[in-house]
Amino acid sequence: MMTWTWNHATRKGQSMVEFAIILVLVACVAIAAISLTGNQLSMTFQDIQEAVANPDDAGGVAPYTCPDGTIATQKGHKYHCK
Repeated sequence: MMTWTWNHATRKGQSMVEFAIILVLVACVAIAAISLTGNQLSMTFQDIQEAVANPDDAGGVAPYTCPDGTIATQKGHKYHCK
């Protein structure tokens, strides 16, 4: 009887460790993906913000200012910093 409870507890602990490892790997992949696409996501959110704030403006009147202080150019429907 003692062997069965020890094996059961060991397997339960092993499952928790496996779950934690998988959770850490998923978090690392998510952080890497957000880091790689962060600038593009930021630009997309700012496109949406501009569209909501100025629905009649095609982008010529209210240009987006880049983080370095320069004016972004509009290519298509998105602003791009040089």
